[in-house]
Amino acid sequence: MKKFIFLFPIFFSLVFPIFAQFNGIQKDAINLNNVVDEIPNQVRDDLNEEHIKSFDSAIKINKDGTIDVKETIVYDFSTLDKHGIYREIPYIKTNQDGKKYELKFNNFSVINENGNSYKFVKSWIDEKLIRLKIGDADRLITGIHTYVISYKVSGALTYFSDHDELYWNVTGNEWQVPIIDTTASVAWPQEVKKEDIKTVCYTGVSGSRENLCSTELPSWDDRPKMVTKTNNTLLSGEGLSVVVSFPKNIVAVLEPKEFVSFWNTFIGKLVGLVIGLLAFIWYLILPFYIIYRWMRYGRDPKEMVGVTTAWYDPPKTPDNKRFLTPGEVGTLGDETVDLKDISATIVDLARRGYIKIEERAKRDFFLVRRSLDEGGSNKLLPFERLLIDKFFKTKNEIRLKNEHLFEEVEKVKNSLYEQIVENKFFPKNPQTIRTKYYILAGVALFTANFGLAIVSFIFGRVMPRKTVDGVNAKNVAFSLRNFLTSQERQLKFQADKQLMFEKLLPYAVAFGVEKIWAKRFKDLNIKQPDWYQGYSNGQFNSWIFVSSLNSSMKSFQTSATPTRSSSGFSSGFSGGFSGGGGGGGGGGSW
Repeated sequence: MKKFIFLFPIFFSLVFPIFAQFNGIQKDAINLNNVVDEIPNQVRDDLNEEHIKSFDSAIKINKDGTIDVKETIVYDFSTLDKHGIYREIPYIKTNQDGKKYELKFNNFSVINENGNSYKFVKSWIDEKLIRLKIGDADRLITGIHTYVISYKVSGALTYFSDHDELYWNVTGNEWQVPIIDTTASVAWPQEVKKEDIKTVCYTGVSGSRENLCSTELPSWDDRPKMVTKTNNTLLSGEGLSVVVSFPKNIVAVLEPKEFVSFWNTFIGKLVGLVIGLLAFIWYLILPFYIIYRWMRYGRDPKEMVGVTTAWYDPPKTPDNKRFLTPGEVGTLGDETVDLKDISATIVDLARRGYIKIEERAKRDFFLVRRSLDEGGSNKLLPFERLLIDKFFKTKNEIRLKNEHLFEEVEKVKNSLYEQIVENKFFPKNPQTIRTKYYILAGVALFTANFGLAIVSFIFGRVMPRKTVDGVNAKNVAFSLRNFLTSQERQLKFQADKQLMFEKLLPYAVAFGVEKIWAKRFKDLNIKQPDWYQGYSNGQFNSWIFVSSLNSSMKSFQTSATPTRSSSGFSSGFSGGFSGGGGGGGGGGSW
């Protein structure tokens, strides 16, 4: 018994570590199974094949407007025998207008994690991509290898009126293998306040707007920077794009140059054709034909109603059933629907009870939708109803500072053009006619046919032809404009000066003479309209009122103007997506 008691501690000291170790291995196996179970089936299968264990992109924005990019790619070939990898990066990016711009890439280098250089061959593919083929054709490799690809890019930054921006496709969306872990960092050449930096990231296939990624601004060390990480594995065909905005004047302006391929030029498409005959028609006959066509078909017919010095009402439709709206009058005046016409329509809709304009803080304007029953919904023209529906959608009010109304305004403009054609003031849509000649002018300019370009632009602008009713209505509109701009103060013939001021104010906005019209009522006893709420509560003055109204319309015009850079690119914040911006491409093994 004594021997057993003596041997028991020795036995326990030997067996317990073995048991504890076995129990730990069992727990680790359970944990590993849990992790594997959380991996998507497609990724789990791919992990048994080649894949990218990690993709880290370190981007440094330089003072001269260039960026330095260092991509650290840890590639697992698994059990396959390969020579290396290839990396493809687009050097052409296209703006909203379809214009192509070329990014300049140089200073390429490829090393491993120890700083030793890899062999690589650089080539250009289809005037679109730069391809780096990395590895040795005489040597096969397997397992895990690290590739550190470095290069410098000119033209990667985009410059807007209120900020500068890097919109960069970090990984590219054309990798043939999944990427398990992705990280991107952006550093600036000098300290930037965190509140002045705005970031967003996109993941998924090209065109996706999902945000399965996170961005943080760590505390500054020796250089300010931001870091973005993906939350999930990027499958084959998926990528990460980042957008970073920062204040202007930190870096130099270095925009990409426009890229034009020879095979997309007009001359390139004419190679092999009878150049002499086409050139004769193109350079000599066509300019004179356009002038002849304008003289024969483009001039307005003789009017029956002339322009007078004073006309107190807007023109009417040919059937005399209604007065023309300010938007229609403004369009008749210059044959173009511009933002003044849309602004005049907003003011007129407010006057008629459909909208209220409110300045809730200084230069902070809201448009509030009123019930259609207040103004009479059956009295709305199609373009007016479209404006209200498109601006407000399901909301009852919009804050102009927060809105981007460019697309909505373009639809309203098209509807207004259709309205004046329906009124029988034009036989055809004037904008459609002008657009054809503008396109012709652009093609002529591109082919160095300056005579045709000038003729197409000048005569194309005046080519739309009014009907007799259109000419008469335009002359009445100009007569009304003469009255609005007159400083004659004798208004005794008008019983209600308040009604007259409000009724004709939208037409003054359409003609751009609202300040002159307001000055006429400056010393008269009129009150602020109930459809406008100003920020100031002082004594009402028509001049001050119209100045404030002008500010509200400028705020609207800002929201109706597309946010684009000076080279024609959209911001990544308003129209970004995975695969957008510069950079991108993809790769695989060979």
